[in-house]
Amino acid sequence: MERSGSTLSKEYFSKFGQPLFADKFADLYGLLCFGLCGPGSECYGFDDEISRDHDFEPGFCVFYPENMLNRRQVFELERAYAGLPAEYEGLKRAPVRAYGGVPRRGVIGINEYFSRYLGELIEPASIDDWLYLSEERLCEALNGEIFVDNCGEFTRRRQLLSSPPPDVIKKRLAGRLFEISQDGGYNYVRALKRADGIQARLFLDDFVTGAAACIYLLNDMYRPYRKWLLRGLYHCPQYTELIPELNDLLTSPADGRSESVDRISRCLAAAASQKYKFELPRFSEGDSSGFDMLQSAAFMLNERITDNELRNTDILYAL
Repeated sequence: MERSGSTLSKEYFSKFGQPLFADKFADLYGLLCFGLCGPGSECYGFDDEISRDHDFEPGFCVFYPENMLNRRQVFELERAYAGLPAEYEGLKRAPVRAYGGVPRRGVIGINEYFSRYLGELIEPASIDDWLYLSEERLCEALNGEIFVDNCGEFTRRRQLLSSPPPDVIKKRLAGRLFEISQDGGYNYVRALKRADGIQARLFLDDFVTGAAACIYLLNDMYRPYRKWLLRGLYHCPQYTELIPELNDLLTSPADGRSESVDRISRCLAAAASQKYKFELPRFSEGDSSGFDMLQSAAFMLNERITDNELRNTDILYAL
């Protein structure tokens, strides 16, 4: 691929969008934010030759605060965006259309954009608010790049959503650690004993998915949708050394993988122990040591939740 969708968008904005909006809307320009974020592989930086078969075009987002512009002003912004060059570098710009009721590109209200991910919430204010929000959808809300934010409100909202309360992260990680202890250390092993290869395959896949979710949480990052789950791990600052082994679990026969499952389990339990500063009990080397370490790490991490009500909920409450 000659250039990424993000690069194409930024070039198009710099060459056509910014001069137009800065000149024609001098009175509104200080209220506007420009960037590329939201749905689409190009917003994650995951676009490739295959993804160019749909929604790959020059374009960008123009975010505005709904409480500071009237409908006439918004219409003028929309008309100006529609009048931008329809083709750039041999790529045609598609007409603006809604995605889930909100346009993917073009002129978008700030509240309108975040309502796609938060529903009726304006901003999460309580533990329950945060637990209501999907990690995958928050990842999409915060992806991409902001080119220019003159008002600062859009950036402020993104920064707020990027910092959930520590107790929420702890509860989610504790739940994931417990979940993969069941998938990999209990259900997978029992399926093998029953010579049920199909069920063993399913539990092994669930273990890999859950382990990947743990890595994102250990890095204080939201995980992307499933189709980008493993690819996105390469963007994590820590624990990327586990990626080859996770990939191997998915591409190898399901039987005879207990040692790899145990090794990954021990690593994730130790990582949680190190990050949240609790000492795991000593376990002897053995077939179930990873399972035991994950279970211990899950409950010991749960005990470090400061919110009494959240701490006392079921270990899987945040999943």
